[in-house]
Amino acid sequence: MATGLLLVSHSAALARATAELVRQMTGDRLALAIAAGAGPDHAELGTDPLAILAACEELAGCEGIVVLMDLGSAVLSAEMARDLADDALRARLHLAPAPFVEGALAAGVAAAAGQAADRVAAEALAGLAPKQDALGTQEHAAPPPPAATLTRAVTLADPNGLHLRPAARCVEAAARFDATLRLRHNGRVAPLDSPTALMALGAKGGTEVTIEASGPEAEPAAAALAAILAERPAEPHAETPSKASSGGFVPMSPGRAAGPVVAVGRARPAVPETTVADRAAALARLDEALAAARAALAGNPILAAQAALLADPALIGPARAAIEADGRHEAAAWRDAIAAAAASHEALDDPYLRARARDLREAGDAVLRELLGGFGLDLPAKPAIIAVDELTAAEAASLPPTILGVLDRRGGPTSHAAILLRAAGIPALGGVALDPPPSRAAFDGATGEFVAEPDAATEARFRAADLLAPGPASVILPGGEALEFWANVAGPADAAAAARAGAFGVGLARTEMLFLGRADMPGEDEQEARVGAMIAPFRGRPVVVRLLDAGADKPVPFLALASEENPALGVRGVRALLRRPDFCAAHLRALLRAGAGHDLRIMVPMVTFAAELRAIRDLLAAAARDVGCSPPPLGAMIEVPAAALTVPDLLAASDFFSIGTNDLTQYVLAADRGHKDLPGFADAGHPAVIGLCARVCRDAGAVPVSVCGEAAGDPSTARLLVEAGIRKLSMGAARLSALRAAFSASAS
Repeated sequence: MATGLLLVSHSAALARATAELVRQMTGDRLALAIAAGAGPDHAELGTDPLAILAACEELAGCEGIVVLMDLGSAVLSAEMARDLADDALRARLHLAPAPFVEGALAAGVAAAAGQAADRVAAEALAGLAPKQDALGTQEHAAPPPPAATLTRAVTLADPNGLHLRPAARCVEAAARFDATLRLRHNGRVAPLDSPTALMALGAKGGTEVTIEASGPEAEPAAAALAAILAERPAEPHAETPSKASSGGFVPMSPGRAAGPVVAVGRARPAVPETTVADRAAALARLDEALAAARAALAGNPILAAQAALLADPALIGPARAAIEADGRHEAAAWRDAIAAAAASHEALDDPYLRARARDLREAGDAVLRELLGGFGLDLPAKPAIIAVDELTAAEAASLPPTILGVLDRRGGPTSHAAILLRAAGIPALGGVALDPPPSRAAFDGATGEFVAEPDAATEARFRAADLLAPGPASVILPGGEALEFWANVAGPADAAAAARAGAFGVGLARTEMLFLGRADMPGEDEQEARVGAMIAPFRGRPVVVRLLDAGADKPVPFLALASEENPALGVRGVRALLRRPDFCAAHLRALLRAGAGHDLRIMVPMVTFAAELRAIRDLLAAAARDVGCSPPPLGAMIEVPAAALTVPDLLAASDFFSIGTNDLTQYVLAADRGHKDLPGFADAGHPAVIGLCARVCRDAGAVPVSVCGEAAGDPSTARLLVEAGIRKLSMGAARLSALRAAFSASAS
């Protein structure tokens, strides 16, 4: 048939009655479908984007499909269904802003007569003409959407495809431009104001997507988005550990744990299914809960990506519409919006992108927690391994040091919870479906080895290999000098793990984790609170806090750094900080207040010239006067070969040096450390790199020199660094045990 007609209504009864009325006019000459109601048997008021899409597919044999909607969330649900449709089907869909009953009659007659879809839609729009003529009213046609002025094809560099974090970054970037932006992939299109719609495209790593842009700033907007989509991720924790063990358990986070097992549950209050009397108050409660949940998730780069979902119009729109049109309780409206979006992700082919439905549910629970309370884990007070159904990212980020390990029934190695567990050094296994769980267990999170009800000897064997077992903070080398083991930390969880493992101090506190993905600049109070929480476990031990290291693979939208073709060699680190002295001054004041009572040192990233250090030192002196304290020691991070070669010029401006071997190696060997075809070039043990480290130690004289790159945690490379003169090694908490063992053996 030429044109089919789809009726979308909140009420199945209304849709059926309207369809019967139309049938009386057209008989069987019309292809007609209905998508109406929600819940079991469509008995509840509401609309479902997936049901609308299924109804569209029933009419796929028609040359065109005219869709009529009754009101409110029906329109939003129809638009979402259109976005989810493939390109061929979408091209035939016509969403008509016409009156529901009168429009259906007019459209049905026109379609039954064999008219084309655009003509049928026009007849539907004219369905009110008799009433308008009688009442003297006049209709106004809406302007057509702007045509794309340019398109740009990009190959997705992230091997995991267009998942939550790059989608959230794209939405944040798009919001900065005066442009209408869409992303097309494999015949489907998504607006660039919705991370949910972007993820639903199902774009895999290595596939091509097309940016469509129109408006005054179409060109720079497309360039900024292309840079994000073509950027390779640098986060090592996103890599998948080994596959399932022979016992069927999935390694999620390396390390060994042994001890009592406590099954922990999560309180989930019932969601009210009643209607609300005051719809404006319900909308206000939803807005307040969204704002509170966004604030609670902000700060961690993974949780901040979930926070971006809580500003997604594709989620908020249907929830608000359900409240406004149907009087749904705000919690029920939000739950249903999340459920519909999660269902669309679970239908994707790619397992990694399919697993991102978990992000939607976790972000949704954060809002329900604000609306209803509950949703928290009932954690044991004493040290124990916890058995959970599915750990969320927010829960993983806040586990206390008393948690020895995690046995997760549903979790897997690519989950954001697993990434955070690995960062915190907490061992974990997935796929552990034991009912009931054993009273005690011992397991290896790297190999999947699992022992239920272990005897004392087995537990002792596992504890002996505990990566986070407490140990000495330093060892004495054969020459009589002390070699100190420091820790790199990025948040409270891994700081607590490092403190428990006996680190000498914090050699690198990464403040960028507080800012990544933030479109708004965190205030001084927020910075003070978050940095203070991160370094709290090290009171009484030295702490080196690095100033915000923005740029390159660490995007910080509120700094408004321009997109660069080669960001690794562009405006990053101290170069970015000195372009925003207002932010840098506030940042320094926050660090000074957070460091009160600590042995605080501040480190400057990406230093090239002594003048950069002097400029930061002037800002630090002013910040110290504002706070009312003495300026702490200020040091330079040696990452740029020019800095390594001119240490004598930096001595007057620097109280200490810390060599960042990650960047220094890629600059010396002229190879991107994340380049998939050049893995052998990421070798900090190369003679040229070790030679530069030796030169820094020699030229620094009595000024302390440490190493805080990944090389510090590798026993073989660490030996070369020690031979070069390094006496302070800073690494992730999980590396401390192996380094201690390696150097203790050589010292004995």
